[in-house]
Amino acid sequence: MIKSLMRNAVLFLFVLFFANRLSAQEDSVVRAPDNDRIRYETLDSSSPYYYPSLYYRYCEGDTTLTLEDYRHLYYGFVWQPEYKPFETPLAHDKILMILESDSLGEADFQEIIRLGKEAMEREPFSPSLVNYLVYAYGSIGDTLNERINYYRLEGILDAIRSSGTGLSEKSPWHIIYFSHVNDFLASANIRCKKEQIISRSVAYLPVLVKQKGVKGYYFDFSRIYMKRPEKKPEKRSTGWEFNGIPLKKRVAPTVIKTE
Repeated sequence: MIKSLMRNAVLFLFVLFFANRLSAQEDSVVRAPDNDRIRYETLDSSSPYYYPSLYYRYCEGDTTLTLEDYRHLYYGFVWQPEYKPFETPLAHDKILMILESDSLGEADFQEIIRLGKEAMEREPFSPSLVNYLVYAYGSIGDTLNERINYYRLEGILDAIRSSGTGLSEKSPWHIIYFSHVNDFLASANIRCKKEQIISRSVAYLPVLVKQKGVKGYYFDFSRIYMKRPEKKPEKRSTGWEFNGIPLKKRVAPTVIKTE
């Protein structure tokens, strides 16, 4: 039991800052990502969503990127050669090992930043990785990069949030990595039981505690299965573990709040 609680800790780094985001969701922007349209627009060099240009802006820390930009970045990543949803960057696990320490110094935060950047070359839209950067940059007083990564985190979560209501099989939230489910739920302070497979592409996660009558949430995994390797992947984590690495201490990041 204690070991399980320690493993949960890292998933709640950003809970306090996003707990009310689901209730603020606007129905006008909720729609399932159109794979064909996004693929076409991100491959068209004359499109404002041309992927190399859009991704360059993301990497440069452009805080003017819109929700539609983030939808194309997040779901358009599926057609990039770097997209390998069944692989976890080694740097990600190294960050978790650093966070096991009872006390962290500037050298630790600098190493988290270095590893975070390294991991994001492989998985640039991981909410947890971006959140680690928010925390690390804030801890060393680099408010510019703290803010940049805060906007990135908001953009990624908003893109997922806009993909559906999450309340039915016909309107699931669409994700491109299994781990993003836990990240997304943790950002809204939602804890769920083990997932139930509903169809070939949709899973249902019952909540531990009902919120406003909601019994559970639906997620679409179809884009991940498009990249299923020939070799059977290792059994993926379910519930609230995170790569099976226990943390000794809950760490609360500093996040810049915006109006």
